[in-house]
Amino acid sequence: MTLKKCTKNNFFYLGFFIFTFFFILNYENYLGNKLIFFIFNLSSFALFFTLLNFRLSAFEFFFYTFLLLSFWFKFSCILYFDKIIVTEGDFELSNNNYDSATIVIIFTFFTCIFASIIKKFYFKRFLNESSLELSKPFINFYTKYRAIILFLYIFSLLLICVINFKFKIYSKGLVNQDIPTYVNFFFSWSFTYGLSIITSLLIYIDFIIFKNKKYFVLGLFETFFSHMTIYSRAFILSIFAYFRGYYYLIEVSKTKISKSLLIKVLIFILIFFLLSFFIINELRYSNFNKKDNLKPLKIETTIFEFVHLSVNRWVGIDGLLSVSQSKNISFDLFFSSLDEKKEIRKKSFYMNNFFKSFKYSENEDKNLNIVITPGLIAFLYYSGSIVFVCISLLLVILTCALIEKLFFYISGKNIILANLIGYALAVRFIHFGYVPYNTINYLLSFFITLLVIYFFTRLISKANHKI
Repeated sequence: MTLKKCTKNNFFYLGFFIFTFFFILNYENYLGNKLIFFIFNLSSFALFFTLLNFRLSAFEFFFYTFLLLSFWFKFSCILYFDKIIVTEGDFELSNNNYDSATIVIIFTFFTCIFASIIKKFYFKRFLNESSLELSKPFINFYTKYRAIILFLYIFSLLLICVINFKFKIYSKGLVNQDIPTYVNFFFSWSFTYGLSIITSLLIYIDFIIFKNKKYFVLGLFETFFSHMTIYSRAFILSIFAYFRGYYYLIEVSKTKISKSLLIKVLIFILIFFLLSFFIINELRYSNFNKKDNLKPLKIETTIFEFVHLSVNRWVGIDGLLSVSQSKNISFDLFFSSLDEKKEIRKKSFYMNNFFKSFKYSENEDKNLNIVITPGLIAFLYYSGSIVFVCISLLLVILTCALIEKLFFYISGKNIILANLIGYALAVRFIHFGYVPYNTINYLLSFFITLLVIYFFTRLISKANHKI
């Protein structure tokens, strides 16, 4: 998108107004060098502009959005509102100002922009007009058994969700040490990104054959039940990954979609989001606390929780403020963090080194395992080197964008699937910092999944189709 086109975009003007407003609002509240604060806001808007100005991969889009929500939005709220404070670690404003952390943020944002420029020049355009060409036997098979395939998909999805819900195999916060490792791997893969990949394949195949836009509802269906069974309140973010991919699919295929249908979809998403949030909040309350201490959860409490999460849930700024103020950061500390092992109901490496005190509440269920992560930027800054942060971040962005691009082409240019992969990677790295070596297994699962998709795509495509 050119600068001229971008400035015609209403989001550009709205963003410029909001970033300028918050700069003026917090100018006096920022305790530190005012020039650094100005450059911080300038870099924040530049990253926002990048979201509008480049055809970004899904990883870039979601990762940059998460960075802005934490390092700009939440930070701005901390500066302005007295009741919104740094809730993690040992950061004390009385001992220092914000400058050291703000400088890291500035370099982080400009590194992201630089990474996208490199990717733009060295990666070909992410979208392509061509798509998966299905073989005639497969089209005949799918057309004949379309209803049965849909039924089996829904039945299998619900079955996996019910089993996981009943036995609490994989969920946010709770641990079940009685489950065999391979079973745990399957369910964690399923609810991290596996079920969404299967759903995206079904949506994509049906769209190619029938140009049926209604199958998008399967993404809504999968996201709602998957998040409910793992007690995750991130429904709105996950469904947006589906929506972004589906929007690009419609755009590339030049299929017309009415504004009324688009509005209906957005209304359905909003309704499902509110419904899921209230249900999951109840489930978390009843499962995360001891049964003899439970009281009826008031609707006012749930509303307050929603408002609280919308500001405080974003990972990164708390960890970076605490890490940047520490006198113990060094490469020795960074390398020692790589040896961290997973331990249930014990403080993590981050908590041991950057928290003065932390203890589990006596009212919490014994299977509740609270893990507080510093986020990728704070974790890299354990080294105390901004150069190391920038180089590592650059490699992470380019590697994840490449992984997403591989899925895009291997799947026959399934842009919905690519968006879900990019989103899953963005979520993983924005929360990075707890048991770092586990990420190796996580990435290994991506490559195994990539191989499965490759053979599946070859199976259903034309013999002369080039992936």
